[in-house]
Amino acid sequence: MRIFTIVLSVVLTWMLSGAVASAGPVLEGSTDNPVTPSPAVTRPDTPHCTVTLADAFRSNAADGSPRYYEGTLTPPAACPGPWAKVVMDQTVTVGGRQYDRIGDLRIGGTEVWWGTTEEPSGQGTRPITYHFDKDLTPYTALLRTPQPFHGGIENYTSPVYTGVYEQTVTLTYYQADRGHPAPETAAHVAGFGHADATPAAPTVHFTARDLPRNITRAYLEVTLEGHACDEQWFDDVPDEVAAKYPAAGLCGKGPYREANFAIDGTPAGSAFTFPHIYSGGIVPQLWRPIVAIGTFSLHAETYDVTPFAGRLVDGGSHDISFSFPDIGGEFTVVPTLLLYTDKNAAQTSGALTRHDVAAAPERRTTVKDIADGVTVTVTAQRHDVTAGYVDTSAGRVYTTVERTRDYRNTDDVTGGGFTQHVVQSDSGQQTSVSTVEGKVRSAARHTWSYPLTTDATANITDDQNLRISGAVEMTRIVGDLTGTGHAWWPVRASREWLSSSGVLARTNGVNTEADGRSKTLYTGSDDLGRPYFHYLASEHGLFTENRELPPRG
Repeated sequence: MRIFTIVLSVVLTWMLSGAVASAGPVLEGSTDNPVTPSPAVTRPDTPHCTVTLADAFRSNAADGSPRYYEGTLTPPAACPGPWAKVVMDQTVTVGGRQYDRIGDLRIGGTEVWWGTTEEPSGQGTRPITYHFDKDLTPYTALLRTPQPFHGGIENYTSPVYTGVYEQTVTLTYYQADRGHPAPETAAHVAGFGHADATPAAPTVHFTARDLPRNITRAYLEVTLEGHACDEQWFDDVPDEVAAKYPAAGLCGKGPYREANFAIDGTPAGSAFTFPHIYSGGIVPQLWRPIVAIGTFSLHAETYDVTPFAGRLVDGGSHDISFSFPDIGGEFTVVPTLLLYTDKNAAQTSGALTRHDVAAAPERRTTVKDIADGVTVTVTAQRHDVTAGYVDTSAGRVYTTVERTRDYRNTDDVTGGGFTQHVVQSDSGQQTSVSTVEGKVRSAARHTWSYPLTTDATANITDDQNLRISGAVEMTRIVGDLTGTGHAWWPVRASREWLSSSGVLARTNGVNTEADGRSKTLYTGSDDLGRPYFHYLASEHGLFTENRELPPRG
């Protein structure tokens, strides 16, 4: 990870110089409002307009039924574009007792945000408020014309689970100028909403229609969210181990997950996901007030499908499918096509010349007896290559995309199946190289590593009578590079790390034990490539440390 090493060395130099300062918004020891260490979306200092989609909108009607905000999003007349940046801001307030819930925002049929919520602190405590943002500039093509929008948090209430989420959602359009030009973005965004895959229907299909006839580059953005026995897919065990400890209710199918995606039936790649843990996951006290990485806005993976561009320009409809070979519960699939076009040609053409995408990874599972239980080890490797060309106004552009994935999961299952110690490594890279007449036109590499360690012990009668304890250490390391296809230079990189432990005991609905502590650290760069550092720590549900560089005002 040379790119990350370079950025980290700059950050450490700043730290050792004494430049790290306490940050403003979090007052140590005084708040349980959730805050994450990742940098906020940067905002250009240009004229801007804000459009409000929801203003203190409650997730539930007076009778408790869920409800959603909706309307028509129109570009603000005072800021007609082009835009240097478009940013979504959300502020959420919730009190009482409630599960973690799913939220989304759909504009013109495209899911531009997909995330989950923080659980409130329970009855008799003050409500919590948290804020997050997302850069919607990549979806600029959607925002230039009026589009219907629909969004909100899918929440359900009961006499026990009383929490109602209050949401304020805005979009701010920052106008471009000479110092802040509009970035190159996809000329066409094709969103498909979302669909759920299940064991009974492990393949989901989406239909792409009315695509541009002059595509030059194509990217498939995919968010995967697990539910039920795939909510924490990384601690699922082989069926034989689940059968060995029936009282523990372990989920089967093993811990490796992928969604094999195809375009018009031709294998195009294998989608994966960061191991998100929701704010009720393992032990709720793990995530109060520091939530797991990516909780509020789930991390989407982006796959270069440019080798298929020649097939997408035929003017017809196209099937994009996702198939989960070992699905154990349910996965929601949220796909979006980002398409770049030829400004000097109304029509491009091309062909797929190579698609070496394996139907399944090279995988091995071993189960070994240990004292008081078993150790399960699962390994998997992928090496997929696709290639194709597009005839453009600049000539015939050949693109080769190579993806690798290296996965390993060890799970010590003890205590009759009620205790698990999981150590997982999951890493890989995507390399895209485009050439014209044998000369490299562009080369990009994206690297990722998602190590995870979890410990969990559970004694559960029902959701009102239980004792659960656990610990989690999770990391998201990503880097982007550019180069010649042989030599590479860093563009940006980041490492977000979190360590948390907690315990919850409940008898007849009354908490008899509830405590936790967390540390989290972001090092790397912000969205402009500038060095950024942020460290947070908490004890007993309150923040105790907050160090940031550069400090927020």
